[in-house]
Amino acid sequence: MACFWHVMSAMEREEYDELYQCIDCKSPISPETDRAFAVSPEEYLCFDCAVRRGGLYDGDEDRWIRAPFVGDEPDERRPHP
Repeated sequence: MACFWHVMSAMEREEYDELYQCIDCKSPISPETDRAFAVSPEEYLCFDCAVRRGGLYDGDEDRWIRAPFVGDEPDERRPHP
């Protein structure tokens, strides 16, 4: 990891720092660019896991129109209805 980190530009390091892991499958998620579902400000579901949990995403409106089931996750400040 250290070698990889040293060859990255400052911009690449900043983007790398903004990655989160899906709380289900642990895939890397960039909330800025991926259609992730925010369970909390620090926890996300990737698109596939959110859909698997029953979420419905409207690509035309660029928003989740049905939230995935997250009842088994802590309910600290969910930013989606």
